[in-house]
Amino acid sequence: MKLSDQKIFYTSLKIGGNSITLYSSPTGICRIDLNSKYGSKLFPKKSKLPPTDQIFFGLPEQLKKYFDAELKMFKVPLDIHGTTFQLQVWNELMNIPFGEVVTYKNIAVRIKNEKSFRAVGNAVGANPVPIVIPCHRVIKTSGALGGFSGGGPKVKERLLELEGCVSLELF
Repeated sequence: MKLSDQKIFYTSLKIGGNSITLYSSPTGICRIDLNSKYGSKLFPKKSKLPPTDQIFFGLPEQLKKYFDAELKMFKVPLDIHGTTFQLQVWNELMNIPFGEVVTYKNIAVRIKNEKSFRAVGNAVGANPVPIVIPCHRVIKTSGALGGFSGGGPKVKERLLELEGCVSLELF
């Protein structure tokens, strides 16, 4: 069964000046929207629940701790779907430690597909659960931050600043 055909539950949070919408199936978190409502179009069959509901696997509290710099790694089940290549990239993103950045090219090398850095960029941009799968920790080889489909470049800058990767005084 496709994820879009399943019964999905969602909740809305306001953390660190960001509007965050979490979507979950009974088996795991399937999407996180930062300052957008894109997921509402993806999941026509959904029901709103409070953030404290167990269907969200404690993610609302973990996100609050992350934004308070008290949490460095998330522990929630995921119910995400993508191509084999996307899943490979997303799994590799999970290996980037808190407070560190790598390049798209580094990820391509790590997955033993050195010439696929552009495809890696596309897979990173398609990440359905930003922050939990830390796509914000991937930057361009030039050192430029690049884009962030999880909320735009300003949100990416703020996340990297929170993790101590960049100082916004440099920008």
